[in-house]
Amino acid sequence: MSKIARLIIASGESSPDMRYAAGFSTPDEFIWFEANGDAGVICSPLEFSRAVKQARPGVTVHTEAEFGGPDRIDMLKNLAARLRVQGFLVPPEFPLLWADRLREAGLAVRAADGTYFPEREFKSAQEVEKVVESQRAAEAGVRRAFDVLRESRITSEGLIEWRGGILTSEMLRSEIDIAMVRLGMEPTGTICAGGAQGAQPHNTGSGPLPANWPIVMDIFPRSAATGYWGDLTRTVVKGKASDLVKKAFDAVLAARELGKSLVKVGADPAEIHNAAARSMERAGFHTGRSGEADFGFFHGLGHGVGLDIHEAPRLSPRNRVPLRGGEIVTVEPGLYYPEWGGIRLEDLMFVEPGGAGRCLTEVETFLEID
Repeated sequence: MSKIARLIIASGESSPDMRYAAGFSTPDEFIWFEANGDAGVICSPLEFSRAVKQARPGVTVHTEAEFGGPDRIDMLKNLAARLRVQGFLVPPEFPLLWADRLREAGLAVRAADGTYFPEREFKSAQEVEKVVESQRAAEAGVRRAFDVLRESRITSEGLIEWRGGILTSEMLRSEIDIAMVRLGMEPTGTICAGGAQGAQPHNTGSGPLPANWPIVMDIFPRSAATGYWGDLTRTVVKGKASDLVKKAFDAVLAARELGKSLVKVGADPAEIHNAAARSMERAGFHTGRSGEADFGFFHGLGHGVGLDIHEAPRLSPRNRVPLRGGEIVTVEPGLYYPEWGGIRLEDLMFVEPGGAGRCLTEVETFLEID
């Protein structure tokens, strides 16, 4: 008799693990379980028919009534009895309320130590296609931004005018997001940060965009249909960049291309990060801290992308686990200085099981837009 079963209680929209395990998404919570190699879901009548059609192969779909619903604790007690288990192994983010109530009902609850589905790190061919679909939408979004900036003009005050008004971060972001929505995406926190705002990597940007200074555009849509993400960053200048900004752009571009060339089976993620960092340091761009602000290159080189926007593996100094093949990772070096802003350039790479890295990003990289 198995002592413990695996259990998730979540909605597919909020839990990548649930979407991975069940194969479909709902806005409301439902139950997934697995024991002795057999997996199933327990759905409300609202979702049962759709679940039957969309569930991952090998996942059996059950109604709440089969387990004494709608009371969830009664259902889980009956599930444990049917599976002949004494408790459940749950994801680290499992709701505390449900854990407490299950324990009160006499069932053991233990959180997984680390990633619940380590296999999510390694993508199938179908998963790669889903990420590429989202990446193409991100590229459509950034190309829309390029078009807006090409259509605009620079005012005597050094701002950008578009369609009779001053172009703001909010306006440019909305144009990017609308382009992606039309392709079935859910935009989430698109960054359009101009000038000094670009020196803060996660500043989404606000207010009028400056001409002749960098505009960082970080675009990461999730497919409404599949749940898979894309991730893309480009930095452009409307007008003429200073010599310093041009030099920084060239350093970041060289670091990105170096990092991409090192992504392959057997590569040490920490060494990929360190090589890119050294490249920018040799180009004269140092990293440190002044007052309360960091400057230079002070984040990891990249991260995994799939059903989460940030997932394993990380390209960072702390990850010494060699790449094995099947991972999708970003390569996104950046330089950030409060005096003039930031430069970040990001592409997606797939680690081919055969050994090499393949770039999944197709949109062009350039600095200035006239």
